[in-house]
Amino acid sequence: MDIIRSKDNGKIKYIRNLYIKKFRDQEKAFVVEGVKFVSEALREKADIKLLLVSEEVLDKNEINKIMASMDKSKVLVCSAKVFESAADTVNAQGVLAVISKNSLSPNEITDKYPFVIMCDRIQDPGNLGAIMRSADAFGPAALILNKGCVDAYNPKVVRASAGALFRIPMIFAEDDGEIINILKNKGYYLVSTVVDSEYTFDNMDNRRKICLVIGNEGQGVADHIIKDSDIALTIKMSGKAESLNASVAAGICIYEIRKKLLK
Repeated sequence: MDIIRSKDNGKIKYIRNLYIKKFRDQEKAFVVEGVKFVSEALREKADIKLLLVSEEVLDKNEINKIMASMDKSKVLVCSAKVFESAADTVNAQGVLAVISKNSLSPNEITDKYPFVIMCDRIQDPGNLGAIMRSADAFGPAALILNKGCVDAYNPKVVRASAGALFRIPMIFAEDDGEIINILKNKGYYLVSTVVDSEYTFDNMDNRRKICLVIGNEGQGVADHIIKDSDIALTIKMSGKAESLNASVAAGICIYEIRKKLLK
């Protein structure tokens, strides 16, 4: 078995470059680290382009199971120091995978998913990852990420999604007006979430297709999106908090919308 011992190896440089957004976009690929996430990618039949394993963990059963599930030509083994130079975290457990991005077209999404969540300039990786988890938990749902959102394949988002990234289809929208027109033409009821509104989920009718808009952490949903929405709702709160964290608010709203769709 050939073991990579140079940090300057071309494949190792390729992996390191994937932690840069521009390179991820160019290669249409991203990195996941650790036994749990790599195993999850295998279970979800993600397109794994490359598997990198540290020689230090070759005696572990869980690693051998992962390697046995892979095409041998896609498996690379390297020294511990080389692996450390390629990994983004200190607890990558000696295994990482390069995975092809899976993006669908707006028509593919709108024809298949009656529930779509539009993230309007969500910038915190932890928030976006948590929103993915809620969408996965109360789905099936798809995500729209507009210009200004943190990269969905940022390593911190990947980790925060806890595997939901492999199951949530996404649209990357450059123009808000264009994607909103597509949604409306496909029969979606557009629901924006705002801090202060006279309307709550109790005022919302049951609908066959719904798009929920979750706004930026500091500025909320953009005015032009609210203007194009069918309704702007607020979460009714009984305590003294004036607002909720974006991902917490999203989780509550996703749950409420799912109840409407199930009626």
